[in-house]
Amino acid sequence: MNRSRPFLIMTQSREQECRSDRFVLHHVPLITTERLSFDASLLEDEYDWLVLTSRNAVEHFLPYMGSVKFDRLASIGRKTSESLEAHGFTVDFEPPDYSQEGFMARFRAQPGDRVLYPVSDRARPLLYEHLGRQGCTVTRIALYRPTDNGASRKVLQELLMEKPYGITFSSPSGVRTFMKWFAPGMLNGMTVAAIGHVTAEALEEYGVSSIQPAKETVEDMILMLEERIDRGV
Repeated sequence: MNRSRPFLIMTQSREQECRSDRFVLHHVPLITTERLSFDASLLEDEYDWLVLTSRNAVEHFLPYMGSVKFDRLASIGRKTSESLEAHGFTVDFEPPDYSQEGFMARFRAQPGDRVLYPVSDRARPLLYEHLGRQGCTVTRIALYRPTDNGASRKVLQELLMEKPYGITFSSPSGVRTFMKWFAPGMLNGMTVAAIGHVTAEALEEYGVSSIQPAKETVEDMILMLEERIDRGV
């Protein structure tokens, strides 16, 4: 296919309303999510904090938001907060650094606080363990599971053969799915961008170097790549 503009492969699980003057954007989600069953009696307790760390967590926990009692709401990431606000919820705490480490650095819980923490069953234990060390009683719910989006494999293979300028990854799960389907060498010759140091570290495990935007958002990642191509990189 003849292309008048270079293109990017965007592999995040959600298609966002992003635009680019420099690139054609192709959304090819590597991951979908599966809701998991859990002990609903956990929602009968009262909590000081409800902590939601992603838009996936918001999506899967939304049906329960009206039935659980909590005083304050915390989120990780502007997109997570925007998703909550779109459904009428006020976010009481959002760290400027959109990561578990950024949350831990700024969040000040009181010993004895009861924290409800619904997450992916593959979430890193870092924040959960940190809150416990702060003296919180943390109820962790394995709310959903990321799974391979097999419908994207053929589309992705075809796009990779067309030599994209770059490809973006937004989660370690997405990296693992890509590497399950293709050899790391398929990324040779293109710019690889990652949202967050955890995603970048997952790529490093396969010997793939990546660049990261200062802010962990898709919009900032696109802007970073536009600036690179403008510099002839």
